[in-house]
Amino acid sequence: MYKGFLFFDIDGTLEDSYRGKGITEITLQALQKAKENGYACLISSGRSLGGLRNYIDLMDGFVFSDGGGIMIKGEEPILTPILPELLDELKEMVLDQLDGGMLMATLYKAFADPHEYRGMAEIASRYPDQDLENVLRNFGVYHLEEYNGEDVLEIDVSFPSEEVEQEFIRRKNPQLDYVSTSASYGRAGRTSGEVTMRGITKGNGAIRLVERLGGTMENTYAFGDSMNDASVLQACRYGVAMGNSCEELKALADYVAEDIADEGLAKAMEHFGII
Repeated sequence: MYKGFLFFDIDGTLEDSYRGKGITEITLQALQKAKENGYACLISSGRSLGGLRNYIDLMDGFVFSDGGGIMIKGEEPILTPILPELLDELKEMVLDQLDGGMLMATLYKAFADPHEYRGMAEIASRYPDQDLENVLRNFGVYHLEEYNGEDVLEIDVSFPSEEVEQEFIRRKNPQLDYVSTSASYGRAGRTSGEVTMRGITKGNGAIRLVERLGGTMENTYAFGDSMNDASVLQACRYGVAMGNSCEELKALADYVAEDIADEGLAKAMEHFGII
């Protein structure tokens, strides 16, 4: 039985990926120490399973695609895909009617329309020593026209204005959930958000994963930096916002860590006596 359960977001929490930096040796040592102390180290990410390849051997379990999938290390993933008929509705509404952007996450890949592909390319450009297309493939990002009908677990969307985003919220199918991430990811005046089946969130995924691991939520900790982490910070007993988080997430947190650039994650784990 685990002593407790630790849920880690990746981008902006485990990795300083927005500034082109990966996981540090100090963070890796903190994770190892936590495991030695009896804690389950778990991922809670918006990435697809394909984007977690560097963590498969390191972590004990995974919530991925914002809760669209959960997996215990060594077992088959459990998926809650968006219904195909809802996917068709979304594509028509977002791309054709609202001039929005879409990035659709399947189990191992993400398929982006031209606008969202350019946005992902901005992130990939922070790795100047690597070929842009190779970096995007490493993230599991492909062009939307390459989509071949796989189950879609989660969709990132963007809109040209807050008014258009509100129109989408009014019109979206009630079988779908939407989390606005504009406070964390909005760029160039555009809004952003994430779509899953109703009730599917990082927080819901954490609860399901802890149950499958034989635990309760009493001794759970969540570490994140963006608004798609809000549900898991609220679901866990202790919610930790990184110092580089948006102010909206910090307001929801039980504890605000130092910036990721200052090894805030390891210091937060020390604060709680985990390591």
